[in-house]
Amino acid sequence: MSNSKIIRAGGAVIAATAIYFVIRSVCGYADQLAEMLQRPRFTVMIVACALLYALALQLVALAWFTLLVSVGEKAISPVRAIRVFTRTQVYKYLPTNVIHLVGRFVLAARYGAAKDALSYAQVMEIILMILASGSVALLFSFSFLLKIGEDHGISHYLASAVYIGAGLAALMLAPLVAGRYFQRTRKHVALSMAAISVACYGLFFLANGSIVVLLVHVLYGPTIEWKMVIGVSAAGWLLGFIVPGAPGGLGVREAVFIAGLSSVGIPAAAATAVAVAHRVVTLLGDVLLSAGEFGYRKWTAESD
Repeated sequence: MSNSKIIRAGGAVIAATAIYFVIRSVCGYADQLAEMLQRPRFTVMIVACALLYALALQLVALAWFTLLVSVGEKAISPVRAIRVFTRTQVYKYLPTNVIHLVGRFVLAARYGAAKDALSYAQVMEIILMILASGSVALLFSFSFLLKIGEDHGISHYLASAVYIGAGLAALMLAPLVAGRYFQRTRKHVALSMAAISVACYGLFFLANGSIVVLLVHVLYGPTIEWKMVIGVSAAGWLLGFIVPGAPGGLGVREAVFIAGLSSVGIPAAAATAVAVAHRVVTLLGDVLLSAGEFGYRKWTAESD
């Protein structure tokens, strides 16, 4: 069996296990979930959060456009880039969790974008989003990780050194990728624009984390662990993205949410409700974007 098949099989097992964990949690707290999700302001909150999420996704679209611009791509305008992005977002719910990237590549190429620039932007997007989500997850949950380390006899100094070392190693990936794809004369441009993209991705994960904090506030109540909530949300996205075979991180993200929120004192029923509500918010946000783009194309009679 080839390595790729082994990886896909392993990802499928992890995804299936995570989905089973989430289903068991939902079934186990069905009555409490029904009470939480039937609160009068729940629907209004879901719609508001979905709109906020759709707005936050424009940061990801801007980051992708920035990566294209950094290597001299001029065929795609900012508006066109956002439209391509919004049109293909729902593809991530198809089997595997990277079909939206493939769809974006194909559609942008149809509009005249160079394939080498699109390849660069795609690879860099994957690396930089993993870097950004991992950084947000570690930064906002670092004190919690230190406490766990202390419980297992790991000193603050060792944990901090590992954290800083991992961060520096991750930051080195960007220049390595940029140098592989483009000539030395353009490397400094690509790197400076990559830094802007990282900032956009970081802001997106902070915005997404703030949405989860709001969900916790409405479905459970105020919590002093808001930093950990943001860290858990970023970790959930990261693990849902890197596990192959989980469309849109389905199952994996929710399992991380439930386990992570429960670990900071939020009851399992409330943590499950937050995980389910966040999935509804992100799905609705993606659908709203794609529906808006579809409606605009129909209104302007624009052909595919």
